[in-house]
Amino acid sequence: MDLDYLIFLQGIRNDWGGEGFFTLVSDLPTSALTALIPALLFWCVNKYAGIFILFNAEIGRVINELIKGTFCVYRPWIHESGLTPSTEALEKASSWSFPSGHTQFATAIYGGFAFFYRKIVPLLIITCALIILTVAFSRNFLGVHTPQDVLFAIIYSVGLFFAAEKIFAWIGKDDERRLIFFAVGTAVTLIIFLFLYFKPYPEDVLNGKVIIDPLTARADAFDALGFGLSFFLGWFLEQKFINFKTKVSSKDKLWRIIIGVAVLGVIAVAIYPLLKIFLSVEAYKFFKAFLPFFSILFLIPLIFTKVEQKFKR
Repeated sequence: MDLDYLIFLQGIRNDWGGEGFFTLVSDLPTSALTALIPALLFWCVNKYAGIFILFNAEIGRVINELIKGTFCVYRPWIHESGLTPSTEALEKASSWSFPSGHTQFATAIYGGFAFFYRKIVPLLIITCALIILTVAFSRNFLGVHTPQDVLFAIIYSVGLFFAAEKIFAWIGKDDERRLIFFAVGTAVTLIIFLFLYFKPYPEDVLNGKVIIDPLTARADAFDALGFGLSFFLGWFLEQKFINFKTKVSSKDKLWRIIIGVAVLGVIAVAIYPLLKIFLSVEAYKFFKAFLPFFSILFLIPLIFTKVEQKFKR
C-alpha cells in the first residue's frame, strides 16, 4: 500500500509537475538557513536553547545512522520497478531508506525550536509542524522514502526531545555530571561507529550488480562518528575552556554573527572542496559532518571571545 501511494504521487509529479518546488523543500534541512537557527540561538540569544537543538540534530543523526545500518531497508524503487524517483533527489540519497535523515534533521531543528519555546510562543508549534510535515511529504513526493520512513523519523525525533530535556535537567551546572555526560556520550558514539563499521551488510544482487556496496554502507559509520564527536567534544570544550555569555551588546552579537557566518562559509566554499580532493570517501564524510558543528560549538566561540577580549582591552 505504501508503494501504491508513492506510485500515485509519481503520477502527479509526472502529469502536474511540482518536482522543482518539493526539491527545494527537501533541501531545506541541509540548507545554511536551517543550520543557522541553533547557531544564532547558541551564540547570541540562549545558549541552552542552541545546545538543546544541536543535541537533538546531531545525536538524532547518530541514532538515524544506527537504525539505518541495523535494519538495512532498501530504497522504495528497489521493491517497486515501476517507481522512478526524482533524479536530483536520487543523487543525494544515501545508502539505506529507513528512517528518513532529511525528515529527522528537519524535526530536530524546527521541532526542537518549537518544543523549547512551546510555553513562550505556542504558535511556533503549528508553524514548525507544517515545515516538518512538508519536508516529510517532499521525500515521499520525490520517491526516495516511504511513508513509514518519514513517520518513524518524526516519532523518534520527538521522543528524543523529552529525553534531551531530562538529560540536560539532570546535568544542570554540575561539573561532575557534565564530565559523565561527555565520557558516556563519546564512548557510545565510538561503540556505534565500531558496530556500523564492522557489522556484515547484505549483498543482494539486482540486474547483476550488488544493490548497495558494503563499503558504501560502512562509510555512513563515519558520518555518525562525525556528528557524535562534534557535539560531545564541541560542547565539553566550550563549557570547560570558554563558557561565553549571550548577554552582550548588540554590536558584539553582530560581530559574533559575522565571524560565525564567515567561518562556516570558508568551511563550505574552501575547505570542503579540498578535503574531497585529498581525503578518502570515509574521511571526507567524517569531516563534512564534524567540522561545521564543532565550529559552531567551539571554534567560532573561541574566535569571537578572543576578539571581544582584545577590543575590551
